[in-house]
Amino acid sequence: MFYLDMDRAVLANTRFAISPLSTVVGALRLMRDNQRSGGGGWQGRLQETLRDRKLSLLGSMFGGSWDYVPDFLTPQPQAPETVLQEELHAVATTGSARLRWELNIMAQGVSAERLAGRTVPAVLRDAMERGERDFAERAAAELHRLWDSALAPQWTALRTRMEEDIAHRAQTIARHGLSGMLTTLHPRMVCNDDQLMLVSRLQGQSAGNTGLVLTPSVFTTDLRMVIDSIPGPAGRQPMFAYPCRPGPENRLRPTVHALLGATRARLLADLHTARTTAELSERNFLATSTVSYHLGILHRTGLVTRTRSGQHVRYQQTPRATDLLGGAPRAR
Repeated sequence: MFYLDMDRAVLANTRFAISPLSTVVGALRLMRDNQRSGGGGWQGRLQETLRDRKLSLLGSMFGGSWDYVPDFLTPQPQAPETVLQEELHAVATTGSARLRWELNIMAQGVSAERLAGRTVPAVLRDAMERGERDFAERAAAELHRLWDSALAPQWTALRTRMEEDIAHRAQTIARHGLSGMLTTLHPRMVCNDDQLMLVSRLQGQSAGNTGLVLTPSVFTTDLRMVIDSIPGPAGRQPMFAYPCRPGPENRLRPTVHALLGATRARLLADLHTARTTAELSERNFLATSTVSYHLGILHRTGLVTRTRSGQHVRYQQTPRATDLLGGAPRAR
């Protein structure tokens, strides 16, 4: 469990923001976690663009076995809607110390089980050896190229979805207060009067925060958290990228909580990537017998797949489950 202190100053400075780069990174993460061919629409455009040799750095960063992708790729929005060029500039000028620290986390965050004999891709290793400034500038250039090719053509529709979501959250705040709204963002988020609790394999507490930044994403099915390693005013405010509500065509569906119950909904949301029973137990602080029971129900109802890899059995959302959770939008 990870805890964030929520004093009056944090509550007063919590805000929403729309971030083009957070949208790009959310799409790349979803592509990596799903590991399926998109066929057409935004997934097809992303896959086609990523095959370009000029995007080899992004392809390596989002194609490895590591769980962590460097947070410098999603700079904190400074306004309700940040201009893409401002975000790209922030990426290209990331401080060397921070960039080195985050790349080390990424390189070291590959478990022996998931690595399976693989090493850090040569293109990524070579880029890291050229120096932090070159790495940051190249990452910004590739993000810009990917944006222009795959996401810019549909940005108006994507932004409208996010604006509608923020308007809905504002109505929830008016009815139930900020704490009440925060608990609706994702099943893994729990809020009381003075603390925000995130069900996570991360253990710790973040104090001295000056506010929260909440960024809706049409491509995110999980809750993504960015918390700076530098505490206090010198660092970033904690930032959460959370899933947008389903589009108008899906809005009349019953909520996942109502259909499945809170525990099964939380487990299903956590299966955006393949995980074992033991991994789910650790990440969600549940007994393995409890996880096995709920996975059996989800599997029988066709919401998760079950595959064996050696001695391990892994579970993952089916396309039907991703759609039920309000995942990636259909092509327009």
